Amino acid sequence: MDKFQELIKEGEYEEAVAGLKQILQNDQYNTEAMVWLAKALFKLEVYDEAITNYNTLINLLPAEADLYSDRGLCYHMAGDHKTALEDFDKAVSLEPENAYRYSCRAFVKGYYKDYQGALEDYNKAIELDPEDAIAYNNKGILEEQMGYAEEAKRSYDRSNEIQGIDLDKELAKINTAEALEITLPQSKEKKLTFKSYLTTLKYIFTKEGFKDFFKFLTFKK
Repeated sequence: MDKFQELIKEGEYEEAVAGLKQILQNDQYNTEAMVWLAKALFKLEVYDEAITNYNTLINLLPAEADLYSDRGLCYHMAGDHKTALEDFDKAVSLEPENAYRYSCRAFVKGYYKDYQGALEDYNKAIELDPEDAIAYNNKGILEEQMGYAEEAKRSYDRSNEIQGIDLDKELAKINTAEALEITLPQSKEKKLTFKSYLTTLKYIFTKEGFKDFFKFLTFKK
């Protein structure tokens, strides 16, 4: 499936869809092909068909938390926000000890302005993974939005402490004309690089930002 994964990453979605559908004609229950087909359809904004693929996958693999998260993204983009959050809830219920699940749901709740619910999820994520610098950073931003200035500072300070970074010094090196990218939860398997950390200092719950969140989730490993 490496070929199709690369096609999708390179933006060749139609070619990927055609090739993956050909595979599925000959191997109807090839779940890996279905996963990548669903991702490609998502990129093409063919959300209903992507959801259909995820429905089939979930019937075959009902305990896979990633499938619920990915389907939740499709539901959100299709305008079914309630069902989207239900899928993120299901992902959390399947992996209740996985800090990453709470961070993802917190991000989604924050987008829908459920700030208290998002804060609770960030706190849970940090409880499960006390060394998650991004969770602390995002929590600080959320606390700022809620008017909790002192709490936000503590969260930022802890995030900086975990990374061992003097942000005042490092930010002075950054071209302020460049737009900072959105902060996204990092799966436990991925290390947070210095560069990625510097680009996680600010994010806004905007439609454009949430699309970046989708990119992250649909290509996580």
